[in-house]
Amino acid sequence: MKFEPNRELEPPSKTRLKQNATDLQQLGQKLTTYSPAVLRKLLLSEVLISALEEFNRLPNSNEARRRQLQFIGKLMRDLDYDAVIKAIGDMEIGHLRKKKKPSAAKQLCEAILESGNAEINAALEQYPQLNRQTMRQLYREHNRAAETSRDKFKTKLQNYLQKQINS
Repeated sequence: MKFEPNRELEPPSKTRLKQNATDLQQLGQKLTTYSPAVLRKLLLSEVLISALEEFNRLPNSNEARRRQLQFIGKLMRDLDYDAVIKAIGDMEIGHLRKKKKPSAAKQLCEAILESGNAEINAALEQYPQLNRQTMRQLYREHNRAAETSRDKFKTKLQNYLQKQINS
């Protein structure tokens, strides 16, 4: 019977250690793009936050920034890498959810340009302050215009709707 050493007890290989260090540096590089307030939400140590702030203060000299990233990677060895990655992902997902949806005027403009008179009539029922003639004229001008100048009429219609709906 051949003796096989237990793989779990062996220390990580040099390649694995270098890969871990590179991963930490890359995470540190990503963290340098966040503001100090956001970094504090990620529950990072004050020493690490100040090192990240120092990175942003350094001139664009490659060597100074490279050394600072190595230092940041060293400070990050004590962090739970997976927890920080998860917190960043959750924060970015939350940020995406906070983006506001298109305004009512923009949605109405898109619908009018797509459906025409039927949508204009529906808009008049919902917003009686709108002028049918103005909307139909802008709709017709949009359809007659060349592809390159249609945006001008779309913007005019959207601005008209925005002004009338919000007043």
